[in-house]
Amino acid sequence: MSNTAWPSEEFRSQQAIGIPYTYTLRAMPFSIGKGIAVALERVHWRGSINVVHALGEEEMRILIIGGGVFLGRALLDAALGRGHRVGVFNRGRARQDWPAGVDVLTGDRCGDLAPLAAAGPWDAVIDTCGYCPADVLPTAHALAACPRYLFVSSVSAYATHSEPGLSEDAALSPAEGLAPNAPVTGETYGPLKAECERTLSRVLGARLLVVRPGLIVGPGDPTGRFSYWPWRAAAGGRMLVPAAPAGAPLQVIDVRDLAGWMIELLEQGAGGSFNAIGPVGSAARLGWPELIGACLRAAQACGHTPALPIPVSEDLLVREKVEPWTELPLWLPAGDPEFAGFMKVDLSRAAAYGLRTRPIEDTARDVVAPGLPAADDWRRAGKLTPAREAELLRIAAA
Repeated sequence: MSNTAWPSEEFRSQQAIGIPYTYTLRAMPFSIGKGIAVALERVHWRGSINVVHALGEEEMRILIIGGGVFLGRALLDAALGRGHRVGVFNRGRARQDWPAGVDVLTGDRCGDLAPLAAAGPWDAVIDTCGYCPADVLPTAHALAACPRYLFVSSVSAYATHSEPGLSEDAALSPAEGLAPNAPVTGETYGPLKAECERTLSRVLGARLLVVRPGLIVGPGDPTGRFSYWPWRAAAGGRMLVPAAPAGAPLQVIDVRDLAGWMIELLEQGAGGSFNAIGPVGSAARLGWPELIGACLRAAQACGHTPALPIPVSEDLLVREKVEPWTELPLWLPAGDPEFAGFMKVDLSRAAAYGLRTRPIEDTARDVVAPGLPAADDWRRAGKLTPAREAELLRIAAA
């Protein structure tokens, strides 16, 4: 065993002010050096989160509810890449080309759960596609014996986004009057996610781990929201961009960063709730100038002649009834108090537990690299059309 001094001064000082640390150390066939000591120091209690970092953990059996598209696919890749055994449970519609060794269980989470009982036990479950209580309650009961159930919620689950610095302890949205199987719309999405969390908490208690992402972006995004900007930058010509106030932040997270970190949380035995969005780490600043600049550089790197950005005032965009977030993706008017904190979510808890995000230019480049989608691609639906963009630029220039 190494003679490295441990615990560190920082560790001892945090103990002195009453922050209890919990850690487990298993028998391992290698010596414990400074790197392992550093890893142990990251194991701590913050708020309602009790993390036990079990170094040298054996492979886990992880069940992904979903697993066919975007986040589910990225989670599958991340879990396999870290040496875990993985099963997926879904209706068998979105994907048939599963990697070798994946246990593919076909069924309906609101109906036939027999495949789950036959395939267990699982060390952890990741629920990527629970949108209302009627979705999550049957699987929660069927998998109640699982040591850890990770539910993918959303920052939209919070009751309000009017204040910056929204932390995991903030109140969740009420769901009074919504049926357990209420349709998911733009208005009900957040309250239903919040009610899913409450439902799962009642069934699972401390075994529940909740991750609340913001806008998830990157290759394979079926919504095309973030992708609009790299694609538009690569299409050339004059490109409308909102003239947002200086310093206005943006928050997004690459699906690959989110997926890898979620697997790490399970490996650590994390519990409680986490906001999950970026940027976090070395690329800790993202605003409209950084986003547009990254998209232009990504376009050029992929062989396209980049567009020329033309800033257009937010007053004009509001006056011309441009739909925030949907028609002009990522844009929220600075003067709208309802969303003053939507892009200013507190990420300190996630950062403390290892979340790091890649440079946004890397994400933009990987979105553009496969080529630009056709004009009638369904991911472009509802976004600013070339004709509408040209008309807005004409009005702005008048």
